[in-house]
Amino acid sequence: MTYSTNDTIISLEEKFNDTKFNYRSVVFGGTIPVFFIYPKNEKILKEKWEEIANLIAVDFQARQTDEYQVWNIYLFYVMNNQVNKDLKYKIENDIFSSRKIIVDYTANEDSMIEEHIINRISVNFGKDEKLNNDFYPNETIESLLVDKTLKKINITKAANTTYKELIKALKNNRNEI
Repeated sequence: MTYSTNDTIISLEEKFNDTKFNYRSVVFGGTIPVFFIYPKNEKILKEKWEEIANLIAVDFQARQTDEYQVWNIYLFYVMNNQVNKDLKYKIENDIFSSRKIIVDYTANEDSMIEEHIINRISVNFGKDEKLNNDFYPNETIESLLVDKTLKKINITKAANTTYKELIKALKNNRNEI
């Protein structure tokens, strides 16, 4: 008998009828299983989060054959209200079976994936605002470091000398420090 992700979701919904579930598979360096868990309130989260995580570990994670999937399972507990910081800390720092993250209900599933898995945060700029990613080095710092090589031997002395030169030059500019 084959066991699908859908079977896990059905099993979760039958056992935890006060919580909604969704599953998505994200391709990022491999396939990453992502469960979205929507408890009705913080009390249910507090009482059931561990049992939910354990059921996913037994019914889903234990059946995975791809090592990357086994070690990269995400559980997003999506809440309507802010969660008590001690409870949030306890859940998010639990290292058994999966990465657990508590998020605000206002975030959509795509943005949760972007921020917490792909690590891409999008910034909305107005029509007139432009994103400027140009980097311009500080001329004073660049002039002091341009031909310097801090060698591995006695790096502390070389770094200390360069640091003192840098502080002196920046103080002379008065607007830097």
